[in-house]
Amino acid sequence: MRRAEKRRDKRYRYQTLAVLVRGGREESLLTGDVSYRGFSLRTDDPPPLRQLLQVKLKLPPENDELVVNAMAVFVVPAGTAGQTPGVGLQFYAVSAEARQRWERFVQWVAKTHPGSLDTPTKPLPAPSDAVHRQFPRVHRALTVRTQSIGDLHHLVTTDVSRGGMFLRTGLDIAIGSEIRLYVAHPQTGLTFAVDTVVRRRVESPPGRAGLGVEFVGLDDKRREEFAAFSGLDEMSEEDVVYVATDDPMLA
Repeated sequence: MRRAEKRRDKRYRYQTLAVLVRGGREESLLTGDVSYRGFSLRTDDPPPLRQLLQVKLKLPPENDELVVNAMAVFVVPAGTAGQTPGVGLQFYAVSAEARQRWERFVQWVAKTHPGSLDTPTKPLPAPSDAVHRQFPRVHRALTVRTQSIGDLHHLVTTDVSRGGMFLRTGLDIAIGSEIRLYVAHPQTGLTFAVDTVVRRRVESPPGRAGLGVEFVGLDDKRREEFAAFSGLDEMSEEDVVYVATDDPMLA
């Protein structure tokens, strides 16, 4: 019996896409490892210990969606020496049907990727990882104008950083599109021109659709000038949320 329990506790370092639902926002993350009792998520911004969370997973090989509730049972903060930041989750009040589906998935991992016991396995196409902090963002509403795309004239930001911003809009702008934006100063009305490229599109939930754009062609000096112009330097530490390069709300 002990040997069977030990086998069930094996952790496979299999990295697949998971969507963490937190505070009305969905975050696309990678699993760090999976086991019969739960899984870990790789993130620079882990939730607090003991917090109850909802996670949506698309499980191979069928790629059907499994929605589970789980509790944060350990947290590795960003910057912890020798460890990947993230959160370990244990299933909470999971139905028998959901647990059986999860166990079939872990059995599939064990059979098709046995090497993941020792070496991280990220199947192709590889989902983006979210463990490397880039720039801290702040929630800030700034008016943005552009003349490069027909109907895209006046927009408002929700999140801004030295590396990009998130624009609230329902317009269908393709990922990879290049846009020159003119950010208006909140007091003077003067504008700061930045060249951007669309890196992310968020189409749901309703009312939260928009575009994550990344600044291009900015050197360090110009980046700091933008931070001073937009008021990023005036924000308190409580306003700051660290994000990863692939955060869907900010490129």
